[in-house]
Amino acid sequence: MSQFRSKKLTSTLALILIGASAIGFTGCAQQKDAVSLRNEAQLLINKAEFPRAEELLRMQLTHDEKRFGAEAIEVTPNLDLLGDLYLKEGRLGEAETMYRRSVAIKQTNLKPTMMDLSVSLNGLGRALTARGHMAQAQPILEQAISVREENDTTSGVAIADSENSLASYYVGTGQFAEAETLYKQSIAHYEKAAGKGSMDAANVRNNLASLYYVQHRYDLAQPMFEWVLTTYERNLGDAHPDVASVMNNLGELHRHKKEYGPAETQYKKAIQIFEKRPGAETNQSLACALNNLALLYAAQSRNLEAEPVARRAVTIYERAAGVSPVAVANALRTHASILNSCGRADEARQVQERASRLMASSR
Repeated sequence: MSQFRSKKLTSTLALILIGASAIGFTGCAQQKDAVSLRNEAQLLINKAEFPRAEELLRMQLTHDEKRFGAEAIEVTPNLDLLGDLYLKEGRLGEAETMYRRSVAIKQTNLKPTMMDLSVSLNGLGRALTARGHMAQAQPILEQAISVREENDTTSGVAIADSENSLASYYVGTGQFAEAETLYKQSIAHYEKAAGKGSMDAANVRNNLASLYYVQHRYDLAQPMFEWVLTTYERNLGDAHPDVASVMNNLGELHRHKKEYGPAETQYKKAIQIFEKRPGAETNQSLACALNNLALLYAAQSRNLEAEPVARRAVTIYERAAGVSPVAVANALRTHASILNSCGRADEARQVQERASRLMASSR
């Protein structure tokens, strides 16, 4: 099972957390065509059609930089949306770059208490959390939520977004009670603003269910994952990557309950969806699901089936941009253990040594 900086967090990397939708604010007047194009890009991001969305946003960014200047406030909506897109794709370094540039521009052009700045701050905090840069993430996320609490113009939606982000930070640092409180507050804010069928609230419920799973509170986690899966399938369709993410999470829950048949079914459904997405061979979510499937096979002594699956997970993690060294190391450990069970001790030792070097470099 995956590890994340402390033994308390043994299970977190095996699950897939889902961020809320981007919050948009109009900090300045913008040309109608640019707004329409960004709206189209946002719809494409929501549908996980990432290459086309990136193409549109990059085209608009170039246009706005030429028209207004590279440090103009008008370019920041493009930077924020590109950050959101890269975060969803797992391109964490590129997401951080976009958000940092947007924050720098807004801090120069806007008062620090403006809501528009909070969008970039929250996105940057999420990217830093996902990369494991916790010391940097905390003050940025706290600044974002403070700005939003003082200046909210969204009926609580922006505050809910920050609560979800800060809760995920707390999960990453093992502060589970604080995370649970914030997740519940976030759900309440979203549902007050948009009703119980809110997709943003469903995203946070996935994250809360993931927290319950990490704490072995399976009786709370399972019905919540199942509710989220039904909600996603109804609203997103059965081929969306967020649907696959929840399937992976349900598979993990079943595996830890030793319900191996249902676990295998969920993993394979998730893998099938991820494999059909563009860029599958650099998709960290696919690598996560494959690693989990390999662990499932190993738990049943199906090591000959497990080995190629584990090897493929390692390969994808190593190809992926911005992947955490801890995630790669955990996949290598899975592969090493399976190689050893297959009687390939020399290969296992070499793979384990690679994992140890990566873990040492991440400290």
